[in-house]
Amino acid sequence: MIVTALSLQGINLNYLEKYCDDVSTLAKKHNSRLVVLPAHTATVLGFATKSITATVSEPVADNLENSSRQIWVEQYLESHSKLARSLDIFLAAGTLIEEKAGRSYNSAYCFNPSGELCTVQRQTHLTRFEHEVGLSRGEDLTLFDCDGLKAGLVVGNDAWHPEIGRIFGLKGADLLLHCDAREGELTCWSQASGMWAQVQQNQFWAVEAQLSAVIGDKVYGGSSAVIGPCEITPGQSGYLARGYPHSKYVTAELKEKARRQIKQKYPLLKLLNPEAYRDSLI
Repeated sequence: MIVTALSLQGINLNYLEKYCDDVSTLAKKHNSRLVVLPAHTATVLGFATKSITATVSEPVADNLENSSRQIWVEQYLESHSKLARSLDIFLAAGTLIEEKAGRSYNSAYCFNPSGELCTVQRQTHLTRFEHEVGLSRGEDLTLFDCDGLKAGLVVGNDAWHPEIGRIFGLKGADLLLHCDAREGELTCWSQASGMWAQVQQNQFWAVEAQLSAVIGDKVYGGSSAVIGPCEITPGQSGYLARGYPHSKYVTAELKEKARRQIKQKYPLLKLLNPEAYRDSLI
């Protein structure tokens, strides 16, 4: 499977149609079966197309306070459903603020090649700011089928909580898709303590899409990556592909047979005590 993570760098964000054309071009160029968008894609695109208007500099707060947000959310999801269907791909469409039963969640969405919504994952570990603006935490971690692989979404800050990867791993995850936005310029060591560490501890694949954009006075500049167990990556680095903070995209082919062989030779999760996680897996 060929996978691609986009940062939004170099994509025309001023018009929804041109944005979709640019995403399509990159997906077709690499014959991608899976494309992952970064966190806050809906906010960046909404501001650029003037579908929503800025009220404060924080993207989560903008989503919560803007009166035009719900109309834009529906348009955003519909356009990405069509994009997934037209390209015949799995498309992780970044994050949106989900309203449910009077609560607000920071949630990531993924569409399958038929354009159907195959999963919605709510962020389970909130930052102090996310608590302060009124977001609620999700309580479930779910997997969906991605061409025979068991895949899950990781939302923003969740990547820095190792229990997320462990629970996904014990549920049988083969692939995690991380939609994120890291403020400031990348420091490689701090980012590696997130998804890279989760992959090495649990032996699944990860596709990490990091936002490269400016929202208000906030500059986002993480490094997108395709990550695998060290033993099956070049130079045993743990990276199949890795960009710089302002790279447009990264792409790589996941060789699932090699990953399964590594798990058979050195089954990390069988060396643990799954009973310790029983309550979390229910």
